[in-house]
Amino acid sequence: MPDETYDAVIVGAGNKALIVAMYLAKYGGMKVALFEKRHEAGGGWCSDEGPAPGFIGDYHATAVGPFWHIATDMDFTEWKELGVKYNEVEFGAGAIFKENDQPLMIYNRKADPTLEKSAASIARFSKRDADTWVRLQPLFGKIFWTAMLEWCHNPPPPPGTLDALERLAMDPALKKYGVDPSWLVKAPLDIAREIFESDEMISTAMRYNETAVGNPPDIPGTGIWGFLYAVSLMRPMHAGVTGGTHNWAHAAVKIVLKYGGKIFTKHEVDKVIIENGQATGIKLTDGSQIKARKLVLSTLDPYNLCFRLIGKEHLSWSIQRKVAHLERRITCITWYTWALHEHPRYKAGDINPDISRAMSVMLINKDPETLCREMAKRRLGIMPHELQLNITNHSLVDHARVPEGKSAVLTEQFVIPADLMSERQWAAYRKEHAEEVMKCWGEHSYNMNWDNVLGYIACTPYDHCKLANMAPTGNWAVIDNIPGQLGRNRPIPEFSSYRTPIKNLYATGSAWHPLAMSSSWSGYCCYKILAEDFGLDKPWQKEGRPW
Repeated sequence: MPDETYDAVIVGAGNKALIVAMYLAKYGGMKVALFEKRHEAGGGWCSDEGPAPGFIGDYHATAVGPFWHIATDMDFTEWKELGVKYNEVEFGAGAIFKENDQPLMIYNRKADPTLEKSAASIARFSKRDADTWVRLQPLFGKIFWTAMLEWCHNPPPPPGTLDALERLAMDPALKKYGVDPSWLVKAPLDIAREIFESDEMISTAMRYNETAVGNPPDIPGTGIWGFLYAVSLMRPMHAGVTGGTHNWAHAAVKIVLKYGGKIFTKHEVDKVIIENGQATGIKLTDGSQIKARKLVLSTLDPYNLCFRLIGKEHLSWSIQRKVAHLERRITCITWYTWALHEHPRYKAGDINPDISRAMSVMLINKDPETLCREMAKRRLGIMPHELQLNITNHSLVDHARVPEGKSAVLTEQFVIPADLMSERQWAAYRKEHAEEVMKCWGEHSYNMNWDNVLGYIACTPYDHCKLANMAPTGNWAVIDNIPGQLGRNRPIPEFSSYRTPIKNLYATGSAWHPLAMSSSWSGYCCYKILAEDFGLDKPWQKEGRPW
């Protein structure tokens, strides 16, 4: 039986919980304990041997880079010492258009420091777009990321105060790049059409928008960050964590334990104990009670936080209604990891051989409206069969994932929510989708057939529900990254500061500010609030960082 009393008691041991626990233990000097329902910590940082012996696949978070953990890297030098290393992408990313197997290749700074290669590839579709790509690099790069990092690494400002992305959109100095305040209310597709001329460039940017933030391209109010985030990721420098994202979890657990924290797996929390309007501890499903001297922190999704841990009797009718009707039916994805004898060799490589060495390839239609039609069908509960695949090949540079000479590749397709089909229907769809992927892949490559496949991991929205925060729809983002659920409004305005209406009860996770990512952001910002409320050490002040 775990100790009965801790300074901070954390419900869940997913990636956001681990980040907060690291800070509370090292910089807050608190005695911290995490209680996790599953058999291991890490949540979405989950990779394991699966598609075939010796092959590692990411079951959730993937293709992540160090920019998601900049502050954590600064505050915990142990990351690298404990094996968190990032793979450097050799070339970049691109697209192959299904209508004619024409490639569009976007090279990263390492492979194309002068932008000449990317411009030449884009110019095959539009000379104007090639010139635009070169001209707008300061916006896509330093200008946007300066604002984005400030936005992600600070709790949301109060109503009436502009946040970093709002200031960017209203900066008159950026009009030379086409930026204006209307970008705040536009959809990514609207902005892409303002910036680019060719359907091919627009479609490529919009498919990267979908994979980066989980939204189709026509949702108003997501343009300023969705578009700029997507195009910035089209020049990837990193292909995720060496050996899989679970190495983050391993390192984080060791750091928590190093500073005196405790992690109890297979210990499910039933309720937060609330006395006189204040959280004083938790009750486990086995009836055990754990006391919290200072705070309780939930990392469950908003629905389970409110209706299971807290209880309706402690919440206003307005909060109950807002939480009950959060949108979580858009970002539903199949992720299949394929164990292959050899890397895919694309027919488009006859035009540009580098496309077969790109870390990420979008195999898509060149019509920018394709993803909009797909989303319309999904909203009606119709499974899409005209695949718009994101194909990510970590094993080009991450040889720790595969036996020597082999390949491991992830394919991604957005589909309908988990709760629209039965268990038997999803079991049948796993096989059906595998056949669809192989058919589509095979039509545009020389070697992608079943003879090249040793095995595969099938992760559908139904399978994603094994992480309870993603149930019942199997939503990769827990709740969708739509305008009313972003930034200062995520998940609802009453919770976006990481505080809840219950004294000493806090909450964070992928459903919290700023947006859904397997990053440190929501954990880091939560600790900033805790440091303010409890007078804890603030490492960002000592180092003079901007955030």
